[in-house]
Amino acid sequence: MRKIEIVRSTPLHEQIYDILLKQIIQMDLLPGELVVETNLAKKLGVGRGTLREAVRMLLKDGLLVQRSGAIHIYKPSVQDVIEIYQCRERLESLAAQLAAGHMTEEIEHELWRLIVESKNAFLDGRISESVELNTKFHETIIKASHNHQLIALLETIRTKTLFMRSNITRDYYYSSRDTSYIEDHELIFLALKEKDPLKAQQRMSEHILHDLQTFRHFLKEE
Repeated sequence: MRKIEIVRSTPLHEQIYDILLKQIIQMDLLPGELVVETNLAKKLGVGRGTLREAVRMLLKDGLLVQRSGAIHIYKPSVQDVIEIYQCRERLESLAAQLAAGHMTEEIEHELWRLIVESKNAFLDGRISESVELNTKFHETIIKASHNHQLIALLETIRTKTLFMRSNITRDYYYSSRDTSYIEDHELIFLALKEKDPLKAQQRMSEHILHDLQTFRHFLKEE
């Protein structure tokens, strides 16, 4: 683990948070792994106070958990996955329904760009990049809903959603070369382009439930 390059315009604890978040999502830090603050601070080349601030942020996100005084990397149960995806299915379906009424050429171009680049990254084996583009696709639709309360609600599960999305993409979709989630995105895009709120809602619901079914099947096989 390399020591970080300090960016003066960003608080150091936020930089450490971003680094640790990326390492958790990419599973450089494994689910269930014990976090030893002294060792981690030394590896990152920062003080324990700075590290603790970043750890507090990750505890709030739920990607670190505290048990009996010890801190571990979050390891989702099957029930955790089900609950997160149930929330996403309801909330993101509503976001897609609302976004259909706010579509512009600029948003259409951005969504299609994200689909194309995500597919290319996936087929080239650039999984982290594909996950990032996948996330931006969903977040663009959420933002296009123009519903600030809905956006705030989805923000509360954003990091866990990203964690699960990264794992299902890498461990199932990529290992099986299954591009069905990209095809789902294309169907969502077409519904939004047609400015059909009910179809957009339905397509998003089907997409997220498909992901949930895939994730549950994958977890059973482990």
